[in-house]
This record gives sequence, structure tokens and C-alpha cells, in this order.
Amino acid sequence: MSTRSHAPLIRLARFKVEELQKQMADIDRARAAIADQIERLEASVPGEQAAASESKEGYLAYGSYARSVIQRKENLRASEREVEVQAGELRERLETAFGELKKYELLEERRVARIEDAVRAAEQAEMDEIAGRMRRAAH
Repeated sequence: MSTRSHAPLIRLARFKVEELQKQMADIDRARAAIADQIERLEASVPGEQAAASESKEGYLAYGSYARSVIQRKENLRASEREVEVQAGELRERLETAFGELKKYELLEERRVARIEDAVRAAEQAEMDEIAGRMRRAAH
């Protein structure tokens, strides 16, 4: 039965969880930024199509533009997949860190409960001793 506090382990585990949560927030921001870039790229296509249809030069240049848009979207989708893989790995690490934190918190709760039980038992033993003395003195 350990009487040492688990507070240092809890602080360390909580710090680890918080750091991983910050990293997850960074990944979420990266994911949103990529989605925003894809959306803006797709939104630009109709305007470019309309501009291309107005002149022969625009029509000829549109092919180049369309290929660059397709390539850029492919690159963004690849980045998106990469970020998703990182998010999955980070999520697993976060779940593990959170599990460790909960384990240490539970151990600390049990340690405190054992101490409280021991104190109550000692107090009860003292009260029983006092009651026994009073009974003996009364007889």
C-alpha cells in the first residue's frame, strides 16, 4: 500500500494531454486551411471559364489554368490525406495519454480513500477505547 502521492505523475500526465490537445488543435487548423484553399480554388473556376470564353487568348490560356487547378487540387488532397494520417496517429497518442492520466487520478483517489479509511478506523478505535474506559469506570 503506497502512501506516496501521485500528484507529480498526474501533473506530468495532464501536461502531456494538454500538449497533445494543442497539437490536435494545430492539425484541425491545418485541415480547415486546406479545405478553405480547395473551396477557394473550386470557386475560382467558373469565373475563369467565363473570362476564357470571352476571347481566343483566354480560351487558349484556360487549358493551362485548368491543368494547374487540377494539379493544385491533387496536391491539396494529398496534403489533406497526410494531415488525416497525422490526426489519426495523434488521436491514438492522445487517447493513451488520457488513459494514463485517468489511471493516475484513480490511483490517487484510492490512496486518499485508504488514508481516510485508516483515519476513520483510528478515530473509531479511540472512541471504542474511551467508551470501554467509561464502562469500566462506571462499574
